[in-house]
Amino acid sequence: MKDNAEPVNQFEAPPAGDRLFTTAFILVISANLANALGAQMASALLPVYVVEQGRSEFQAGIVAGMLAFTALLLRPFVGWLADAWRRRPMVLIGTACYSAANLIYAMVHSLPLLMIGRVLHGFGLSNYSTASSTFLTDIAPPRRRAEALGYYSIMMDIGLLGGPALGFFLVKYIGLQHIFFLTAALACIAFIISIPVREHRAPRIGPMPPWRLKTGIVSKPALPAAWVAFCMGMGVGPILAFLGIFANHKGIANPGLFFTVQAIALMFSRTFSGRLSDRRGRIFVIVPGLFCMAIGLLLLPFAHTLFHLMLSAVFLGIGFGSSQPATMAMTVDIVSSDERGMAVSTYFLGFDSGISIGSFALGAITSKFGFSVMWITAAACVLLGILGIMKTHLRKPVQHCEM
Repeated sequence: MKDNAEPVNQFEAPPAGDRLFTTAFILVISANLANALGAQMASALLPVYVVEQGRSEFQAGIVAGMLAFTALLLRPFVGWLADAWRRRPMVLIGTACYSAANLIYAMVHSLPLLMIGRVLHGFGLSNYSTASSTFLTDIAPPRRRAEALGYYSIMMDIGLLGGPALGFFLVKYIGLQHIFFLTAALACIAFIISIPVREHRAPRIGPMPPWRLKTGIVSKPALPAAWVAFCMGMGVGPILAFLGIFANHKGIANPGLFFTVQAIALMFSRTFSGRLSDRRGRIFVIVPGLFCMAIGLLLLPFAHTLFHLMLSAVFLGIGFGSSQPATMAMTVDIVSSDERGMAVSTYFLGFDSGISIGSFALGAITSKFGFSVMWITAAACVLLGILGIMKTHLRKPVQHCEM
């Protein structure tokens, strides 16, 4: 379809007609909540399940890590497929794979079969996360895009905060095996919720374009935004990998509260930062968010009490909660509707790579120079994301007519 719309003015207040909470939007975020609850519950309990079957912690780690590895490997292809094909079938494929993988966890005890289940789960994750996020940007009014992504992310935050806690509570009553029947049911609910939601793009005219190595890996216009995501991942990765070890090293009890406070700060910031990004511009939110993340990381070398740790968690939660939806919105602002799948996939590639590289590279720095140098280095990596914002800001936002 030919572009006949004016570019989005990000500094203009959203008109009254730009309704966000449509039936389609509510169904999409509800499906995301069900999926997130099940996925986080399964991720928290699967390593325990593997160890209880008599396997080592190393084998449990391999099983757990296959999810992210598979998803990272497949993201470039599914990003292209979301554009070349349709978003909705990929959402349904993703939720179906989630459900099937959890049934495998519940019914098999063989390590190779558990690995197959994890690969299937990773395939589902790559399909669902890319297609669902892209689908959301299709149905959201362009002037409320970051706000929509903020609400969508809140559903994932609730899953992150509530899924593991609910799982560990229920396991005492129903056992580990039945937990995975529950998580399979949650994925099935997400599948059913997603069925009525229809595509909001015009049907493709002509055959599906072939996948090519040169154009089917990443979206070049989205690379600067993916760099911002990579830098954020470099800050998040060492938190996930080393915060507990760091707290024990400092003699700080109950470091798990860090993640609870961080999740609450995340959800709080998402309630207003998306709307602010849509009205005042992406940079107005992303840059302060990156600085908040950096401050949170820089506080850690001086953390000697639980209060200091909680203060760091607040800065990190507000910073990431503000900058992440705005960065994803910025990613799709600069591409046409037919390139959004690849752009979102490129964003996730950057973020996932940042978490992985941050965990390994900054872990090596910790071994050689200690935690303090590592946290300072992580803060510097986060601030390097400003370079990507400067590059992206030079591009003109694109808006095509939506169906």
